[in-house]
Amino acid sequence: MAGFVLTSCLKDEGFEEGRYQSVTDNTEGQEWVSIPYASRPKGVVSVGVESKTGNQTVGLFPISYDYKDPAPQDITATFTLNNNLVTAADPTVTILPENAYTIPALTLTIPAGKRVSEPFPIQMNTSLLDPTKKYGIGFTLSNVSKSGAAIPNNLKNVVFVFTIKNRFDGIYSLRSRMDHPSDRDPAWTRTPFTYSYPIHLITTGPLSVEWLNEAFGTEGYHPLQTPAVSGFGSTRPEFVFDEDNKLISVANAFPNPSNGRAFSILTGTDPKTGLPINNHYDPVEKKVYAAFEMTQPGFAPIAIFDTLTFVRARP
Repeated sequence: MAGFVLTSCLKDEGFEEGRYQSVTDNTEGQEWVSIPYASRPKGVVSVGVESKTGNQTVGLFPISYDYKDPAPQDITATFTLNNNLVTAADPTVTILPENAYTIPALTLTIPAGKRVSEPFPIQMNTSLLDPTKKYGIGFTLSNVSKSGAAIPNNLKNVVFVFTIKNRFDGIYSLRSRMDHPSDRDPAWTRTPFTYSYPIHLITTGPLSVEWLNEAFGTEGYHPLQTPAVSGFGSTRPEFVFDEDNKLISVANAFPNPSNGRAFSILTGTDPKTGLPINNHYDPVEKKVYAAFEMTQPGFAPIAIFDTLTFVRARP
């Protein structure tokens, strides 16, 4: 990784003139210590972290020693906290508040015989952060212990932007049943189906997520009763849970839906199975069980019974 980054991004006179064939075997005697991640646009790296009470250790970035040989001795790099980088990169990002993190030390060491360090650690208490905001922290590589090792100006600054995800956030598969009294199906006996597109549940608050259906990109419509690419128009369910993982609300988060479609949570008994409706998130199975009703002017309500099973974390 370090070799690729430096070959493509290192800026000094020799590099600009094309004299370096390979950072690891021909640097014309120059030694470099850098932050490879600083090669990203504006040095910004975006990371999603789970909302969790108490400290969790997050590894941010390594440093690299770029020379024809590995480090001949332990090389220690010192960093400066530089949140001016955050504001310069994106003024809409909130500076990570000091009470939400701890930095064990503003140093990293590349061991003798190695080229890359372990990641820079930071301890974060994400429960103190607002999941609807993005938070940033910036660092500048300011000094290295090895005499003769230089710090390239374009590979010394890095910004980490954190998106806080609650425990319900993720990409899910969907098993759904949709019941509505009609001439075709008066007994509410529609067969459950597995939807063919992933469903994203995206954090909108500490205990809420908004639905995004990959079949419709950012619109995120709810699917119809067949696995085909279709949807209920201007709909985007938002699920709200309580601290005990009970699903307490389902609403249409789509702004000003033209068709007037609305959602409300269902309680009582499932008319097909005869079992009590239990709207909740199961943290062991990582499943969301959601029964709700969709209404729209001029039509009979449609009861929707969804089971969403966690597949993987969202990027």
